[in-house]
Amino acid sequence: MYEKSVLSECEMVTMRCVWNLGKNATAFNVINMLAEDYGLVYKETTVYTFLKKLKEKGFLDTFRRGVTYYVPKVEEAAYQKEMAKKLVKFWYNGDAAGAVADALEGEKLSHKEQKRVREALKKTGEA
Repeated sequence: MYEKSVLSECEMVTMRCVWNLGKNATAFNVINMLAEDYGLVYKETTVYTFLKKLKEKGFLDTFRRGVTYYVPKVEEAAYQKEMAKKLVKFWYNGDAAGAVADALEGEKLSHKEQKRVREALKKTGEA
């Protein structure tokens, strides 16, 4: 889907901050969120580099209103789905059932979560 969709772990968590911040994503806000929510303390220049790379890879756009704001060009849910499919293809040779079984092994799902899994499984059986 995205030509350069492979993100480093640092880029991924930076992108996550931008998604969470929405319209208010400035480098300053991202730096604070990285530290407060993820315990990652980076120099400003490092975060600017992450944001620049994300823009180069087509994940972000920018606009200025006094300061630079970062706007997602890629929806979080779309990226999650793409990465999940790549994971299944690479690590499980396309065996989605094996991936789901491994992911759920040892997990205690609420009734709501169980219902969601059942509904997803029903959809996969539809042609």
